[in-house]
Amino acid sequence: MVLRNSGRRLPEPGADGEASRDDGPSSSASALKRLERSQWTDKMDLRFGFERLKEPGEKTGWLINMHPTEVLDEDKRLISAVDYYFIQDDGSRFKVALPYKPYFYIATRKGCEREVSSFLSKKFQGKIAKVETVPKEDLDLPNHLVGLKRNYVKLSFNTVEDLVRVRKEISPAVRKNREQSHARDAYTAMLSRSASFS
Repeated sequence: MVLRNSGRRLPEPGADGEASRDDGPSSSASALKRLERSQWTDKMDLRFGFERLKEPGEKTGWLINMHPTEVLDEDKRLISAVDYYFIQDDGSRFKVALPYKPYFYIATRKGCEREVSSFLSKKFQGKIAKVETVPKEDLDLPNHLVGLKRNYVKLSFNTVEDLVRVRKEISPAVRKNREQSHARDAYTAMLSRSASFS
């Protein structure tokens, strides 16, 4: 596998302790722990010969492993990334961190995507990195094999921790809406059955 480093340098985790935006004492303590864990992983990897590439360039190697991690971006914030471990033909080793934005989708009532996006952007300002409306196939639709698509709200985050916090906070509302939808469907089915009998 030929690896081309894009030229975007990731800053090294420093001892300055700046790791994340401050959402309170527990959040900054959690971010500090995550930064320490990331630095400890880098030290252990270095012991086994896996030094992180920092400079742009091209290297050829065999991908042998990968795992999730967190790195500091240009603004000294922790962001989610994946460490890819490579071994070269001469036996030397290196690793590369590829940042990514974890995400999940939310299904809304038809036509309400903009309102939901606006509400979530305001409520979770600073935690959600990006909100967008994306058309996707919905396997719950009765005729989904034809390629019918439905709009979903895609929420992207800088870290998995932000994703988990937001998902945990909106889960009760999602569960409540799902139950109301099932109750409405059952009520509609009952009304249509009674109408057909009469």
